[in-house]
Amino acid sequence: MTMSKELVIPPRPDVLIEVQKLIKSDDLELSTLSKLIKQDVSLFSVLMSAVNSPWLGLPQKVENIETAVSLMGQLKVVNLLQAILVRACFKESPLQQSFWDSSTEVASISDNLAKQYGILNAEHAYTTGMLHNTGIAIMHSNFDKFTNFMETASHHSIDRLCVMERQEFNTDHFLQGALLAKSWYMPSQVAQAIRYQPIAQSILTGKKEIGDKPTALLAILTLAKNISNDYRNYWNIQEDEFQLKSMNAALDYLDIHKNEFNEYKEDMVENLMSDDEAA
Repeated sequence: MTMSKELVIPPRPDVLIEVQKLIKSDDLELSTLSKLIKQDVSLFSVLMSAVNSPWLGLPQKVENIETAVSLMGQLKVVNLLQAILVRACFKESPLQQSFWDSSTEVASISDNLAKQYGILNAEHAYTTGMLHNTGIAIMHSNFDKFTNFMETASHHSIDRLCVMERQEFNTDHFLQGALLAKSWYMPSQVAQAIRYQPIAQSILTGKKEIGDKPTALLAILTLAKNISNDYRNYWNIQEDEFQLKSMNAALDYLDIHKNEFNEYKEDMVENLMSDDEAA
């Protein structure tokens, strides 16, 4: 077992601090937000690339912050910016492009689910989806052995994976992702939903209580990951027992009929495949 140590979590970037200050102010000017983002040319370029990603499904090509805000809403643009800044903190990570693509995918599905069923703040659902697996990048940057560990352990269900990580590293990526969300001043319910993914079933069935908002976020995240898994493993779907039980618990918690969800999932997977082909 690796000895316990305080892991290095990237500090909140200055530009994010300024953006969050602007969002909290009552007189936020779109031009001020745009100017702040444009100060970092590479950040602006990556943001525009992300905005025009097929995952977001915008009806037209976006070339400036103002258009992005008008099509997506101010908070979603800021949430996307946060996700980009998270990724930028792990430039040296061995993680592949598909890892970050899956985060964007889960975020978009979470956002769509929240809006489709009018369950909760869609922006918080989007943020939770974007950050749900960021702890993996933190573990990679702190432990040289983590890459090899994941090569042999990633096929396990997440509850088992969490136990194995704690046995080997005395911490787990779910906790580290939650700590990053907390240190970057994300909503507390976002951090809680990220943290409690390994015990989703217990929370969604009421065996453990964490509050209505984080529980709803966890339910949305659970369903979004299920849809993403079906899309990424379209020809070889392997749902472990934990995933199935958690999905059913999420459907019950949100009062969504399984047949209705399956139809929704089929539509989402088809849309994702169509967007992927068009990209």
